[in-house]
Amino acid sequence: MTGFTESLKACCGGEGPYNFSPSVLCGGTGFNLWSDPSEYIDWDGIHLTEAAYHQIANGVLYGSYSMPPLFSLIGV
Repeated sequence: MTGFTESLKACCGGEGPYNFSPSVLCGGTGFNLWSDPSEYIDWDGIHLTEAAYHQIANGVLYGSYSMPPLFSLIGV
């Protein structure tokens, strides 16, 4: 995946080198939320960000992750 400045760190979560701690979950007590989720692949250490899901969906629908592209098979 390209265009992300943070490929291993979570955008929302706890402290530590990857902004993830099982004891500090996103939305819980003591969590941190970094300023621009579009710079991150990982949302909370478990789920991807909207920007990451967008890249994956485009790759499947338009062809960089599937051959032939899904849209070419369904005539869209």
